[in-house]
Amino acid sequence: MAISKRLPPMSKVKELLGTHEQLSTSLLRGVEFEYVVDVLEECPIEKLKKDDILISPGQPRRFIYLLLSGRLSVHLNKLMTDPIVILEPGEVAGEMSVVDHQPASAYVVAREDCRVLVMNEKAIWALVDRYPIVARNLLFILSQHVRRGNVLIEASLLEKVSEQELEKFQPEEVNRAKGRVQAEVATEMLNLYKSATSYVLDSISRIQEEKSLNVRRGEQLARSMVDSIVDSSALLMLATDRVQEFRVSTHSVNVAILSIRLAQTLNYNLEHQVRVGLAGLLHEIGVAWLPERLLHATGQVSSEVRQRPVYGAKILGHLKPPFDWIAQIVGQIYERENGSGFPLGLEGQEICQEAKILGIMDVLEACIHDRPYRNALTGYQLLEELTRDDTKGFSDRIVKALLKSFSLYPYNEYVLLNTKELARVVEVNPANSFRPLVQILYDSNGVALEEPRETDLAQSSVLYITQAISYHELPGQSVTRSSLPKGLL
Repeated sequence: MAISKRLPPMSKVKELLGTHEQLSTSLLRGVEFEYVVDVLEECPIEKLKKDDILISPGQPRRFIYLLLSGRLSVHLNKLMTDPIVILEPGEVAGEMSVVDHQPASAYVVAREDCRVLVMNEKAIWALVDRYPIVARNLLFILSQHVRRGNVLIEASLLEKVSEQELEKFQPEEVNRAKGRVQAEVATEMLNLYKSATSYVLDSISRIQEEKSLNVRRGEQLARSMVDSIVDSSALLMLATDRVQEFRVSTHSVNVAILSIRLAQTLNYNLEHQVRVGLAGLLHEIGVAWLPERLLHATGQVSSEVRQRPVYGAKILGHLKPPFDWIAQIVGQIYERENGSGFPLGLEGQEICQEAKILGIMDVLEACIHDRPYRNALTGYQLLEELTRDDTKGFSDRIVKALLKSFSLYPYNEYVLLNTKELARVVEVNPANSFRPLVQILYDSNGVALEEPRETDLAQSSVLYITQAISYHELPGQSVTRSSLPKGLL
Protein backbone atom coordinates (compact mmCIF):
# COMPACT_ATOMS: atom_id res chain seq x y z
CA MET A 1 0.00 0.00 0.00
CA ALA A 2 1.12 3.54 -0.61
CA ILE A 3 1.24 6.16 2.08
CA SER A 4 -2.22 7.57 2.40
CA LYS A 5 -1.62 11.21 3.07
CA ARG A 6 1.09 13.75 3.69
CA LEU A 7 0.10 16.56 6.00
CA PRO A 8 1.50 20.09 5.65
CA PRO A 9 4.08 21.36 8.16
CA MET A 10 2.47 21.78 11.57
CA SER A 11 3.05 24.79 13.80
CA LYS A 12 1.80 22.62 16.68
CA VAL A 13 4.64 20.13 16.33
CA LYS A 14 5.68 21.01 19.89
CA GLU A 15 2.48 19.43 21.17
CA LEU A 16 3.53 16.14 19.57
CA LEU A 17 7.22 16.27 20.49
CA GLY A 18 7.32 18.26 23.69
CA THR A 19 6.82 15.46 26.19
CA HIS A 20 9.74 14.04 28.14
CA GLU A 21 8.84 10.52 27.12
CA GLN A 22 9.30 11.16 23.40
CA LEU A 23 12.26 13.50 23.63
CA SER A 24 14.11 11.11 25.89
CA THR A 25 13.81 7.94 23.79
CA SER A 26 15.03 8.89 20.34
CA LEU A 27 17.01 11.26 18.19
CA LEU A 28 16.03 14.29 20.28
CA ARG A 29 16.97 12.92 23.70
CA GLY A 30 18.54 15.67 25.82
CA VAL A 31 17.65 18.44 23.35
CA GLU A 32 16.21 21.70 24.63
CA PHE A 33 13.16 22.05 22.43
CA GLU A 34 13.12 25.81 22.06
CA TYR A 35 16.46 25.74 20.23
CA VAL A 36 15.30 23.38 17.47
CA VAL A 37 11.56 23.94 17.17
CA ASP A 38 11.99 26.12 14.07
CA VAL A 39 13.81 23.27 12.27
CA LEU A 40 11.22 20.69 13.27
CA GLU A 41 8.28 22.83 12.26
CA GLU A 42 9.65 22.88 8.70
CA CYS A 43 9.43 19.09 8.58
CA PRO A 44 6.25 17.56 7.13
CA ILE A 45 4.22 14.96 8.97
CA GLU A 46 3.11 11.84 7.12
CA LYS A 47 -0.06 10.02 8.13
CA LEU A 48 -0.10 6.26 7.62
CA LYS A 49 -2.95 3.80 7.72
CA LYS A 50 -2.57 0.28 9.10
CA ASP A 51 -0.43 -1.88 6.75
CA ASP A 52 0.90 1.12 4.80
CA ILE A 53 4.54 0.58 3.77
CA LEU A 54 6.77 3.45 4.83
CA ILE A 55 10.09 1.99 3.60
CA SER A 56 10.83 -0.83 1.15
CA PRO A 57 14.18 -2.62 0.60
CA GLY A 58 16.21 -1.24 -2.29
CA GLN A 59 14.60 2.18 -2.20
CA PRO A 60 17.01 5.12 -2.04
CA ARG A 61 15.96 7.04 1.07
CA ARG A 62 17.43 10.23 2.51
CA PHE A 63 14.97 10.76 5.34
CA ILE A 64 14.77 9.93 9.01
CA TYR A 65 11.25 9.21 10.22
CA LEU A 66 10.46 10.05 13.85
CA LEU A 67 7.41 8.10 15.00
CA LEU A 68 4.91 10.40 16.74
CA SER A 69 2.01 8.03 17.28
CA GLY A 70 1.12 4.42 16.54
CA ARG A 71 3.60 1.58 16.00
CA LEU A 72 5.83 0.50 13.10
CA SER A 73 7.19 -2.98 12.41
CA VAL A 74 10.50 -3.74 10.72
CA HIS A 75 10.76 -6.83 8.45
CA LEU A 76 13.99 -8.00 6.81
CA ASN A 77 12.85 -9.35 3.46
CA LYS A 78 9.32 -10.73 3.54
CA LEU A 79 6.31 -8.89 4.86
CA MET A 80 4.82 -12.24 5.80
CA THR A 81 7.60 -12.98 8.31
CA ASP A 82 7.50 -11.85 11.91
CA PRO A 83 8.99 -8.38 12.48
CA ILE A 84 12.53 -8.21 13.80
CA VAL A 85 11.62 -5.19 15.89
CA ILE A 86 8.57 -3.08 16.78
CA LEU A 87 9.10 0.68 16.86
CA GLU A 88 7.20 2.66 19.49
CA PRO A 89 6.42 6.43 19.59
CA GLY A 90 9.65 8.40 19.96
CA GLU A 91 11.77 5.90 17.98
CA VAL A 92 13.13 6.45 14.48
CA ALA A 93 13.45 4.62 11.17
CA GLY A 94 15.56 5.22 8.07
CA GLU A 95 18.65 6.51 9.83
CA MET A 96 21.08 4.03 8.23
CA SER A 97 20.35 5.19 4.70
CA VAL A 98 20.88 8.81 5.71
CA VAL A 99 24.31 8.00 7.12
CA ASP A 100 25.68 5.65 4.42
CA HIS A 101 23.55 6.82 1.42
CA GLN A 102 22.74 3.19 0.61
CA PRO A 103 19.27 1.92 -0.32
CA ALA A 104 17.02 0.74 2.48
CA SER A 105 17.59 -2.85 3.63
CA ALA A 106 14.26 -3.64 5.28
CA TYR A 107 10.54 -3.07 5.15
CA VAL A 108 9.02 -0.65 7.64
CA VAL A 109 5.28 -1.07 7.90
CA ALA A 110 2.52 0.59 9.92
CA ARG A 111 1.05 -1.89 12.41
CA GLU A 112 -1.75 0.59 13.08
CA ASP A 113 -2.60 4.17 12.12
CA CYS A 114 0.55 6.24 12.59
CA ARG A 115 2.03 9.69 12.25
CA VAL A 116 5.72 10.22 11.46
CA LEU A 117 7.76 13.40 11.33
CA VAL A 118 9.83 13.39 8.12
CA MET A 119 13.31 14.91 8.48
CA ASN A 120 15.43 15.31 5.37
CA GLU A 121 19.23 15.48 5.44
CA LYS A 122 19.23 19.26 5.62
CA ALA A 123 17.07 19.23 8.74
CA ILE A 124 19.08 16.42 10.34
CA TRP A 125 22.45 18.11 9.91
CA ALA A 126 20.97 21.42 11.01
CA LEU A 127 19.98 19.71 14.26
CA VAL A 128 23.48 18.25 14.62
CA ASP A 129 25.10 21.65 14.03
CA ARG A 130 22.96 23.29 16.69
CA TYR A 131 22.97 20.41 19.14
CA PRO A 132 25.93 17.98 18.81
CA ILE A 133 24.13 15.65 21.26
CA VAL A 134 21.89 14.71 18.30
CA ALA A 135 24.91 13.11 16.62
CA ARG A 136 25.57 11.05 19.74
CA ASN A 137 21.92 9.99 19.84
CA LEU A 138 22.15 8.95 16.21
CA LEU A 139 25.23 6.84 16.98
CA PHE A 140 23.38 5.20 19.87
CA ILE A 141 20.42 4.34 17.61
CA LEU A 142 22.78 2.86 15.01
CA SER A 143 24.61 0.82 17.65
CA GLN A 144 21.30 -0.66 18.80
CA HIS A 145 20.62 -1.74 15.23
CA VAL A 146 24.08 -3.29 14.98
CA ARG A 147 23.38 -5.31 18.13
CA ARG A 148 20.12 -6.56 16.63
CA GLY A 149 22.03 -7.42 13.47
CA ASN A 150 24.50 -9.49 15.47
CA VAL A 151 21.64 -11.59 16.80
CA LEU A 152 20.37 -12.19 13.27
CA ILE A 153 23.85 -13.12 12.05
CA GLU A 154 24.17 -15.69 14.82
CA ALA A 155 20.78 -17.11 13.87
CA SER A 156 21.69 -17.23 10.17
CA LEU A 157 24.49 -19.68 10.98
CA LEU A 158 21.74 -22.19 11.60
CA GLU A 159 20.32 -21.99 8.06
CA LYS A 160 21.05 -25.69 7.46
CA VAL A 161 18.79 -26.54 10.34
CA SER A 162 15.15 -27.21 9.50
CA GLU A 163 12.81 -24.23 9.61
CA GLN A 164 10.88 -25.81 12.47
CA GLU A 165 14.05 -26.22 14.55
CA LEU A 166 15.17 -22.71 13.67
CA GLU A 167 11.89 -21.32 14.97
CA LYS A 168 12.56 -23.04 18.27
CA PHE A 169 16.14 -21.86 18.40
CA GLN A 170 15.82 -18.19 17.43
CA PRO A 171 14.06 -16.98 20.59
CA GLU A 172 16.81 -18.61 22.65
CA GLU A 173 19.44 -16.84 20.57
CA VAL A 174 17.63 -13.55 20.99
CA ASN A 175 17.37 -14.07 24.74
CA ARG A 176 21.04 -14.95 24.98
CA ALA A 177 22.02 -11.86 23.01
CA LYS A 178 19.69 -9.74 25.12
CA GLY A 179 21.29 -11.18 28.24
CA ARG A 180 24.78 -10.29 27.00
CA VAL A 181 23.73 -6.71 26.28
CA GLN A 182 22.09 -6.40 29.68
CA ALA A 183 25.22 -7.75 31.37
CA GLU A 184 27.39 -5.22 29.53
CA VAL A 185 25.09 -2.38 30.55
CA ALA A 186 24.98 -3.58 34.16
CA THR A 187 28.79 -3.70 34.34
CA GLU A 188 29.10 -0.23 32.82
CA MET A 189 26.55 1.19 35.25
CA LEU A 190 28.20 -0.49 38.24
CA ASN A 191 31.52 1.08 37.26
CA LEU A 192 29.86 4.49 36.97
CA TYR A 193 28.23 4.01 40.37
CA LYS A 194 31.55 3.07 41.95
CA SER A 195 33.28 6.05 40.32
CA ALA A 196 30.62 8.36 41.75
CA THR A 197 30.96 6.97 45.29
CA SER A 198 34.75 7.34 45.04
CA TYR A 199 34.26 10.93 43.93
CA VAL A 200 32.10 11.72 46.98
CA LEU A 201 34.65 10.18 49.35
CA ASP A 202 37.50 12.00 47.63
CA SER A 203 35.62 15.30 47.82
CA ILE A 204 35.07 14.93 51.57
CA SER A 205 38.75 14.03 52.04
CA ARG A 206 39.88 17.03 50.01
CA ILE A 207 37.86 19.40 52.17
CA GLN A 208 39.25 17.80 55.35
CA GLU A 209 42.74 18.25 53.92
CA GLU A 210 41.90 21.85 52.91
CA LYS A 211 42.31 21.12 49.22
CA SER A 212 40.13 22.46 46.42
CA LEU A 213 37.25 20.41 45.02
CA ASN A 214 37.35 18.88 41.55
CA VAL A 215 33.88 20.09 40.60
CA ARG A 216 34.44 19.46 36.89
CA ARG A 217 34.84 15.77 37.61
CA GLY A 218 31.56 15.76 39.51
CA GLU A 219 29.86 17.50 36.60
CA GLN A 220 31.16 14.83 34.19
CA LEU A 221 29.82 12.08 36.43
CA ALA A 222 26.44 13.79 36.74
CA ARG A 223 26.24 14.14 32.96
CA SER A 224 27.02 10.44 32.53
CA MET A 225 24.29 9.65 35.05
CA VAL A 226 21.76 11.74 33.14
CA ASP A 227 22.55 9.92 29.90
CA SER A 228 22.49 6.51 31.58
CA ILE A 229 19.15 7.02 33.32
CA VAL A 230 17.60 7.99 30.00
CA ASP A 231 18.93 4.83 28.33
CA SER A 232 18.24 2.23 31.03
CA SER A 233 17.03 1.68 34.58
CA ALA A 234 20.28 0.01 35.70
CA LEU A 235 21.46 2.97 37.79
CA LEU A 236 18.04 3.33 39.39
CA MET A 237 18.16 -0.34 40.36
CA LEU A 238 21.56 0.19 41.99
CA ALA A 239 20.37 3.27 43.86
CA THR A 240 17.29 1.51 45.23
CA ASP A 241 18.92 -1.79 46.17
CA ARG A 242 17.32 -2.56 49.54
CA VAL A 243 20.25 -4.61 50.87
CA GLN A 244 22.63 -1.71 51.30
CA GLU A 245 24.48 -0.47 54.38
CA PHE A 246 24.36 3.23 55.15
CA ARG A 247 27.37 5.23 54.01
CA VAL A 248 27.53 8.93 53.28
CA SER A 249 29.08 8.18 49.88
CA THR A 250 26.43 5.71 48.68
CA HIS A 251 23.65 7.85 50.15
CA SER A 252 24.91 10.90 48.21
CA VAL A 253 25.16 8.97 44.94
CA ASN A 254 21.73 7.43 45.43
CA VAL A 255 20.18 10.86 46.05
CA ALA A 256 21.89 12.21 42.92
CA ILE A 257 20.54 9.36 40.75
CA LEU A 258 17.00 9.53 42.14
CA SER A 259 16.93 13.33 41.88
CA ILE A 260 17.95 13.23 38.22
CA ARG A 261 15.06 10.87 37.53
CA LEU A 262 12.63 13.22 39.27
CA ALA A 263 14.04 16.21 37.38
CA GLN A 264 13.41 14.35 34.12
CA THR A 265 9.81 13.72 35.13
CA LEU A 266 9.45 17.45 35.85
CA ASN A 267 10.74 18.14 32.30
CA TYR A 268 13.93 19.88 33.40
CA ASN A 269 16.25 20.45 30.46
CA LEU A 270 19.56 18.63 30.14
CA GLU A 271 21.73 21.21 31.88
CA HIS A 272 19.35 21.51 34.82
CA GLN A 273 19.31 17.73 35.19
CA VAL A 274 23.12 17.82 35.37
CA ARG A 275 22.91 20.57 37.99
CA VAL A 276 20.58 18.48 40.12
CA GLY A 277 22.89 15.48 39.83
CA LEU A 278 26.02 17.43 40.73
CA ALA A 279 24.33 19.05 43.73
CA GLY A 280 23.16 15.59 44.80
CA LEU A 281 26.71 14.24 44.75
CA LEU A 282 27.91 17.14 46.91
CA HIS A 283 24.86 17.67 49.11
CA GLU A 284 26.49 16.04 52.15
CA ILE A 285 29.88 17.72 51.74
CA GLY A 286 29.25 19.51 55.04
CA VAL A 287 29.99 16.28 56.95
CA ALA A 288 33.66 17.03 56.28
CA TRP A 289 33.45 19.56 59.14
CA LEU A 290 31.63 17.23 61.54
CA PRO A 291 33.35 15.01 64.15
CA GLU A 292 33.70 11.38 63.06
CA ARG A 293 31.31 10.18 65.76
CA LEU A 294 28.44 12.06 64.11
CA LEU A 295 28.82 10.42 60.72
CA HIS A 296 26.86 7.33 61.74
CA ALA A 297 23.06 7.40 61.58
CA THR A 298 21.44 6.99 64.99
CA GLY A 299 17.96 8.35 64.33
CA GLN A 300 18.65 11.46 66.38
CA VAL A 301 19.08 14.74 64.49
CA SER A 302 21.18 16.79 66.89
CA SER A 303 21.75 20.51 66.61
CA GLU A 304 25.30 19.81 65.49
CA VAL A 305 24.20 17.42 62.76
CA ARG A 306 21.73 20.06 61.56
CA GLN A 307 24.71 22.23 60.68
CA ARG A 308 25.53 19.99 57.69
CA PRO A 309 23.75 22.19 55.13
CA VAL A 310 25.24 25.32 56.72
CA TYR A 311 28.75 23.87 56.52
CA GLY A 312 28.08 22.59 52.99
CA ALA A 313 26.92 26.01 51.80
CA LYS A 314 30.03 27.63 53.31
CA ILE A 315 32.36 25.09 51.70
CA LEU A 316 30.72 25.46 48.30
CA GLY A 317 30.25 29.22 48.67
CA HIS A 318 33.84 29.71 47.57
CA LEU A 319 33.15 28.27 44.13
CA LYS A 320 33.22 30.70 41.26
CA PRO A 321 31.11 30.70 38.07
CA PRO A 322 29.98 28.47 36.49
CA PHE A 323 29.48 26.61 39.79
CA ASP A 324 28.50 29.44 42.12
CA TRP A 325 24.87 28.19 42.22
CA ILE A 326 25.62 24.93 44.08
CA ALA A 327 25.94 26.50 47.53
CA GLN A 328 22.35 27.78 47.53
CA ILE A 329 20.91 24.36 46.60
CA VAL A 330 22.96 22.45 49.17
CA GLY A 331 22.12 25.00 51.86
CA GLN A 332 18.37 24.56 51.30
CA ILE A 333 17.95 20.78 50.88
CA TYR A 334 16.57 20.34 54.39
CA GLU A 335 14.14 23.26 54.16
CA ARG A 336 10.49 22.27 53.83
CA GLU A 337 7.46 23.67 52.03
CA ASN A 338 5.58 24.35 55.28
CA GLY A 339 8.54 26.05 56.99
CA SER A 340 9.31 23.08 59.26
CA GLY A 341 12.79 22.46 57.88
CA PHE A 342 16.24 23.72 58.77
CA PRO A 343 18.55 25.62 59.03
CA LEU A 344 16.57 28.80 58.21
CA GLY A 345 12.94 27.64 58.30
CA LEU A 346 12.34 28.77 54.71
CA GLU A 347 9.02 27.92 53.07
CA GLY A 348 7.30 27.81 49.68
CA GLN A 349 8.84 30.00 47.03
CA GLU A 350 11.76 30.90 49.30
CA ILE A 351 13.23 27.47 48.55
CA CYS A 352 14.82 26.91 45.13
CA GLN A 353 13.26 24.16 42.99
CA GLU A 354 16.43 22.05 42.77
CA ALA A 355 16.64 21.97 46.58
CA LYS A 356 13.02 20.77 46.74
CA ILE A 357 13.83 17.91 44.37
CA LEU A 358 16.92 16.88 46.33
CA GLY A 359 15.05 17.29 49.61
CA ILE A 360 12.30 14.81 48.81
CA MET A 361 14.75 12.37 47.21
CA ASP A 362 16.93 12.57 50.32
CA VAL A 363 13.90 11.43 52.31
CA LEU A 364 12.95 8.71 49.81
CA GLU A 365 16.51 7.35 49.75
CA ALA A 366 16.67 7.21 53.53
CA CYS A 367 13.24 5.58 53.85
CA ILE A 368 13.68 2.77 51.31
CA HIS A 369 16.95 1.64 52.92
CA ASP A 370 17.57 0.19 56.35
CA ARG A 371 19.02 2.44 59.01
CA PRO A 372 20.46 1.31 62.37
CA TYR A 373 17.34 2.64 64.11
CA ARG A 374 14.66 1.17 61.74
CA ASN A 375 13.94 -1.05 58.79
CA ALA A 376 13.21 0.26 55.31
CA LEU A 377 9.69 1.38 54.48
CA THR A 378 7.58 0.22 51.54
CA GLY A 379 6.40 2.65 48.88
CA TYR A 380 2.93 2.77 50.42
CA GLN A 381 4.29 3.59 53.86
CA LEU A 382 6.51 6.33 52.44
CA LEU A 383 3.66 7.91 50.46
CA GLU A 384 1.47 7.86 53.57
CA GLU A 385 4.14 9.74 55.51
CA LEU A 386 4.68 12.27 52.73
CA THR A 387 0.99 13.12 52.47
CA ARG A 388 0.11 13.32 56.15
CA ASP A 389 -1.17 16.78 57.03
CA ASP A 390 1.15 17.16 60.00
CA THR A 391 4.25 16.24 57.99
CA LYS A 392 3.42 17.89 54.68
CA GLY A 393 6.87 19.21 53.96
CA PHE A 394 6.65 18.95 50.17
CA SER A 395 4.40 20.54 47.58
CA ASP A 396 1.70 18.50 45.87
CA ARG A 397 3.48 19.05 42.55
CA ILE A 398 6.70 17.47 43.83
CA VAL A 399 4.87 14.54 45.47
CA LYS A 400 2.88 13.86 42.28
CA ALA A 401 6.08 13.90 40.22
CA LEU A 402 7.66 11.47 42.68
CA LEU A 403 4.69 9.14 42.34
CA LYS A 404 4.91 9.32 38.55
CA SER A 405 8.68 8.62 38.62
CA PHE A 406 8.72 5.83 41.18
CA SER A 407 5.12 4.65 41.44
CA LEU A 408 3.44 3.13 44.48
CA TYR A 409 5.86 0.27 43.98
CA PRO A 410 9.34 1.78 43.47
CA TYR A 411 12.28 0.02 41.86
CA ASN A 412 13.42 -3.00 43.91
CA GLU A 413 10.19 -3.07 45.93
CA TYR A 414 9.33 -6.61 47.03
CA VAL A 415 5.70 -7.54 46.43
CA LEU A 416 3.32 -10.43 47.04
CA LEU A 417 1.21 -11.50 44.06
CA ASN A 418 -2.29 -12.92 44.19
CA THR A 419 -0.76 -16.33 43.37
CA LYS A 420 1.26 -16.11 46.65
CA GLU A 421 4.45 -15.79 44.58
CA LEU A 422 7.01 -13.23 45.73
CA ALA A 423 8.48 -10.80 43.23
CA ARG A 424 10.66 -7.72 42.91
CA VAL A 425 9.82 -4.60 40.88
CA VAL A 426 12.38 -4.10 38.10
CA GLU A 427 10.59 -1.37 36.11
CA VAL A 428 7.88 1.03 37.22
CA ASN A 429 4.81 1.72 35.11
CA PRO A 430 3.97 5.46 35.06
CA ALA A 431 0.73 4.73 33.19
CA ASN A 432 -0.51 2.31 35.86
CA SER A 433 1.15 2.41 39.28
CA PHE A 434 -0.44 -0.89 40.25
CA ARG A 435 1.02 -2.91 37.37
CA PRO A 436 4.82 -2.64 37.10
CA LEU A 437 7.25 -5.06 35.47
CA VAL A 438 8.28 -7.60 38.11
CA GLN A 439 10.77 -10.41 38.48
CA ILE A 440 9.24 -13.42 40.26
CA LEU A 441 11.78 -14.76 42.77
CA TYR A 442 9.86 -17.27 44.90
CA ASP A 443 7.06 -19.68 44.11
CA SER A 444 3.81 -19.88 46.09
CA ASN A 445 5.49 -22.15 48.65
CA GLY A 446 8.29 -19.69 49.33
CA VAL A 447 10.88 -21.71 47.40
CA ALA A 448 13.43 -19.61 45.49
CA LEU A 449 13.25 -20.09 41.71
CA GLU A 450 16.44 -21.31 40.05
CA GLU A 451 15.75 -18.94 37.17
CA PRO A 452 13.67 -15.89 38.20
CA ARG A 453 11.26 -14.87 35.47
CA GLU A 454 10.10 -11.43 34.45
CA THR A 455 6.40 -10.68 34.10
CA ASP A 456 4.82 -7.46 32.89
CA LEU A 457 1.74 -7.10 35.05
CA ALA A 458 0.37 -4.51 32.61
CA GLN A 459 0.08 -7.32 30.06
CA SER A 460 -1.52 -9.82 32.44
CA SER A 461 -5.22 -9.97 33.24
CA VAL A 462 -4.85 -12.60 35.95
CA LEU A 463 -1.78 -11.51 37.93
CA TYR A 464 -1.77 -8.57 40.31
CA ILE A 465 -0.06 -7.28 43.45
CA THR A 466 -1.81 -7.82 46.78
CA GLN A 467 0.71 -6.01 48.97
CA ALA A 468 4.23 -4.65 49.23
CA ILE A 469 6.55 -6.26 51.76
CA SER A 470 9.92 -5.54 53.34
CA TYR A 471 12.81 -7.66 52.13
CA HIS A 472 13.11 -8.76 55.77
CA GLU A 473 9.87 -10.69 55.17
CA LEU A 474 11.36 -12.77 52.38
CA PRO A 475 11.92 -16.44 53.21
CA GLY A 476 14.95 -16.83 55.44
CA GLN A 477 15.00 -13.17 56.56
CA SER A 478 14.28 -11.91 60.06
CA VAL A 479 11.25 -9.63 60.43
CA THR A 480 11.36 -6.43 62.44
CA ARG A 481 9.54 -3.18 61.93
CA SER A 482 9.55 0.32 63.29
CA SER A 483 7.90 3.54 62.30
CA LEU A 484 9.46 6.50 60.56
CA PRO A 485 11.36 8.64 63.11
CA LYS A 486 9.68 11.96 63.81
CA GLY A 487 11.49 14.93 62.36
CA LEU A 488 12.93 13.05 59.36
CA LEU A 489 10.60 14.83 56.95
